Amino acid sequence: MKTVFKTIPILLVFLLLRVEMMMAVVPTGDTKLALFIRDDFDSFSHEEFVSFEATYLDMLSKLREKDESMKSDEAFLKFMFYKVHRKFLKSYEQQVLFSEIFRPSGKYDCVTGSALLALFLDDLGYHYRVVETDYHVYLMVESGGREFMMEATDPLNGFASDKEEIKERKQIVLSDAQRINEKLAMSGVSSDFSMGSPKQVTVIDNEVGMKELAGLHYYNQSLRAYNNEDLRKAYKYITVAQGIYPSKRIKNASSFIFAMAFSN
Repeated sequence: MKTVFKTIPILLVFLLLRVEMMMAVVPTGDTKLALFIRDDFDSFSHEEFVSFEATYLDMLSKLREKDESMKSDEAFLKFMFYKVHRKFLKSYEQQVLFSEIFRPSGKYDCVTGSALLALFLDDLGYHYRVVETDYHVYLMVESGGREFMMEATDPLNGFASDKEEIKERKQIVLSDAQRINEKLAMSGVSSDFSMGSPKQVTVIDNEVGMKELAGLHYYNQSLRAYNNEDLRKAYKYITVAQGIYPSKRIKNASSFIFAMAFSN
C-alpha cells in the first residue's frame, strides 16, 4: 500500500504539470516569435510582446530592402549577420530566455542567437539548416550552390564563406565536444543523460529545423532551472521541450529530471 500512496501524488503532480502546459497562453501575431516566447515561462505583458514583434518586423523590412539592393547573396548574408548582431545580440550569457534579445541588455546564447538569425532567414526566403551539437548550435545557409556558416556566438568573425574555414570550424566544434564527453565518461557520466556508465563516447552532430531549435531552447531553460534547484520548473520546461523535439538526449533528460523532482 505504501507504494500505491507514494505513486498517486506523483501522478497527480505530473497531470497537473501537463494541464498547466496545455493551458499556457502562447502569444500570437505576425511573426514566429511565439515559437520561442511563452507567457507561462516568461514575464511580459501583451504590450511588450507586441513591441518585440514591432522591433523584429522593422528590422525585417530593412533587411528586405537591403537584400534587393545587394549585388550578391553572399554580400547580403554577411551584411545581415553583422547587422543583426550589432542591433540585437549585445551580451553573451549561457541559457538565457529568447525574449532577452529584445530587452535593453540584449542577452543571448548560441541557441537564441541562432534562433533570431534563423527567423530572419526564414522570412527572407533563404534555405538554411540548424546544426545541433552537444554544446553548440550554428547555422548553415545555402544559396547559389554555395554554403555559408553563421556562428551567433562570434560577433567579430561569425560569418564564414570559405570552404576550408567552414570545415575547420566544424571540426573544432566536434573535437571540443569529443574532449568534454571523454572527460565526462572517465567520471562515469554520460553526456546525453543515459543511465549507467557510458560504454562508448559519442558526439551529437544533427541537422534540424526551427521547430527543433525551439525544443533546444526549452531544453536549455530546463537545465538552467535544474542548476538553480527549481525542479518543478525544470520539469515543466523539459516536458515542453520533449513535446517539440523528442530527441534521445531530451527524453533522457526528461526521465532524469522527473526522477529527481519526484523521488521524495
